[in-house]
Amino acid sequence: MANPLTFAVISGSLRKESFSTKIAETLPELVPDDVTVVPQDIHEIPLYNEDLKVDGSSPAQVQDLAQAIEGSDAVVISSPEYNRGTSGVMKNVIDWMSKEPNTPFAGKPVLIITQSPSATGGLVAQYDLRKALSVINAEIVPGFEIAVSKSNEKITDGKLTHDDTKEFIADNLSRLANRIRG
Repeated sequence: MANPLTFAVISGSLRKESFSTKIAETLPELVPDDVTVVPQDIHEIPLYNEDLKVDGSSPAQVQDLAQAIEGSDAVVISSPEYNRGTSGVMKNVIDWMSKEPNTPFAGKPVLIITQSPSATGGLVAQYDLRKALSVINAEIVPGFEIAVSKSNEKITDGKLTHDDTKEFIADNLSRLANRIRG
């Protein structure tokens, strides 16, 4: 059996019934058996403000997220598209992580899943996230672009139920695990 891997998962939405969160909650059933999904709670991450640092240290919630990202083998982001861009909370996370010691995303493989009820599936948000993450040296894996279009039609009773979408996500998660293992 291959070495077990850990994927930190961040939903770029704070809404309880968010389609992005529902997709993120489906990931444990889609990853290979030897991959553990660890959801990250970003609800208490404050708006980015360096004045909140005390003696050079970020708030505890920010430090906890940074440690979780550093301790993972990869990060999976499931994020909505709002007004043709990424969500403010996801950008806020990236801004905080850019100022943490060791820049936790640096060199870290990142798989981005965007979603939207529109036909484009959040492709503009996908681009925005890739751009922001590349600035802080995240390893945006080429060819791993998941944009879930018409997400409102693919989530039923709070679960991702669209088989083709689940299979596509599962294939990409497996490819990510294989890429990490070399």
